Amino acid sequence: MMKRNDFHVSRLSARLLLLLALLLASPGGLQAKATDADTLRVLAIGNSFSQDAVEQYLHELGKSEGYIMIIGNMYIGGCSLERHVKNIRNNTPAYAYRKVDKNGERVEIREMTIEKALADEPWDYVSLQQASPVSGIYETYKASLPELVDYVKPRVSKKTVLMMHQTWAYAGNSTHSGFKNYNSSQMKMYTDIVNAVKEAAGLVGIKKIIPSGTAIQNARTTFIGDHMNRDGYHLDLKIGRYTAACTWFEALTGQNVIGAPYSPKGMNYDEKEVAQTAAHAAILCPDKVTHLVDLKQPAAKANYNEVNVPEYTLPDALTLENGKPVTTAEQWTKKRRPELLRLFETEMFGKAPKHPKDMHFEVLTEDSHALGGLATRKEVNVYLTKDNKKYFTILMYIPNQRAGTVPLFFGLNFKGNHTISTDPGISYPTLEKQKEFRWRKLPERGIASARWPIETIMKNGYALATIYRGDIDPDFDDAFKNGVHPLFYKKGQRRPADNEWGTIAAWAWAMSCAMDYFETDKEIDASKVAVFGHSRHGKAALWAGATDPRFSLIISNCSGCGGQRSPAVPLAKQSVPSTGNSRIGSAATSGNTMIRRKIYRSTNTSSLPCKLPVRST
Repeated sequence: MMKRNDFHVSRLSARLLLLLALLLASPGGLQAKATDADTLRVLAIGNSFSQDAVEQYLHELGKSEGYIMIIGNMYIGGCSLERHVKNIRNNTPAYAYRKVDKNGERVEIREMTIEKALADEPWDYVSLQQASPVSGIYETYKASLPELVDYVKPRVSKKTVLMMHQTWAYAGNSTHSGFKNYNSSQMKMYTDIVNAVKEAAGLVGIKKIIPSGTAIQNARTTFIGDHMNRDGYHLDLKIGRYTAACTWFEALTGQNVIGAPYSPKGMNYDEKEVAQTAAHAAILCPDKVTHLVDLKQPAAKANYNEVNVPEYTLPDALTLENGKPVTTAEQWTKKRRPELLRLFETEMFGKAPKHPKDMHFEVLTEDSHALGGLATRKEVNVYLTKDNKKYFTILMYIPNQRAGTVPLFFGLNFKGNHTISTDPGISYPTLEKQKEFRWRKLPERGIASARWPIETIMKNGYALATIYRGDIDPDFDDAFKNGVHPLFYKKGQRRPADNEWGTIAAWAWAMSCAMDYFETDKEIDASKVAVFGHSRHGKAALWAGATDPRFSLIISNCSGCGGQRSPAVPLAKQSVPSTGNSRIGSAATSGNTMIRRKIYRSTNTSSLPCKLPVRST
């Protein structure tokens, strides 16, 4: 049954698909209204919960009421106070510093230290917060907060106000492991957070608390219900984030947020009223829930037919987040493209690490008489560690009838390299690998050969390469133990953090690593490598092409929800900036779409996909 906010998630899904295609191509602290010479500057030292609260709508909300705001967020997904303290001790450049300037321009500086961020602006406010799983446990604040405060105070102005960010309780059905700290009870978690933050603030003499948690809990008493989160813990991209932004706005300015003109595109009047009212009530009563009985209207009748969804306008993917149009290739490359990549990393795939510094390659086998002399077969190990313990294997076929280097088709396979052909020269995975793959029985050689027209590809002068997906990350729930993820865990880490990569992102990352090898192969034209995939491999191909511009062509077949879906119609002819050696355009058929880099315009808005998770797995 479609819930009230599912419609808005569908909107997000459509927007994300369009943007991915493009990638391939308390009253207190009352302030006078700011001027250019009198700007409100706010720095959050937190994690993804501060991202939800301050990065998206706070600047726009302030601007609509005449306030100029400069907002900074020191971001590490899931970062605790303890980790912040460890970082300041070593002056560790571990943060993504996300800044919204006075004009609404959004920039991100990687490998930032807290010391540098504190010195970047004459901050009026600095916010501190605990990681969500332990946000209601006072002992975790007592252990680390005093040291963090003692570090911050001498590095900011005496006029700078330190604040505590009171975060929110998880959704009642959340599967987050940290929910067990509160017996999986939303009200217990909320009450514990309120009490812990209040006590922690008193411990270090902080007088200002941003009651985002109370605002969210207030909103849950309305017709919105327990739908303020997108994944059980992070805030919904519209109503959730806007409610938090309204809370911050009123806490910082002292101005009643009810009636503020700004709200995100796609938000209706009733939702705007809930968000503003819930925030205002939280400022007035920050330590307890206000039941907004006047906003308990019945939910709208469930809609099971997408044709009945009201019309809405998709955002212009060639418009920057600050509203300025993209008119040059440089603007696209340096500004808009990074904005879109960050969006997909945050909301869908997670951030992948850099290629390993110890990565190296070894040609294991090479046979120039493969396929009856038609091709040369190579098997190449891509080692991800210096000791060669972690690797994946590339299977390649290169046509013998060639003059110079040849273009390459490259994709993942579902069942093992040996299954794409009956060629007896293809090596079976080692017994150790088979155990890692959890194969009860070795898949039959050539069982998938009907899907791989290798001889046809060779006769047409193209090379082919493939990797078994399980060699990168297995297609089952192993808690991220058997794939490449553990190579990048920090001490004590057991699975990817909230902002880190899932399985699809790992597959795409490995394809990019393989590209590093192709650039060294003297028989391959590395400027003409097409990455392709079917189903989830189609999603991986899309993300590989989006994140690695070295791939010149992306073929995404039946990639479905969260992938690329297109009707059998030509692309709309659009006026777009030239991208140098990149071609603009697409050849589209239903279910099988070839996308040329780097700019792509889809004309399809008729088939909205299903609800998207935070990160595809």
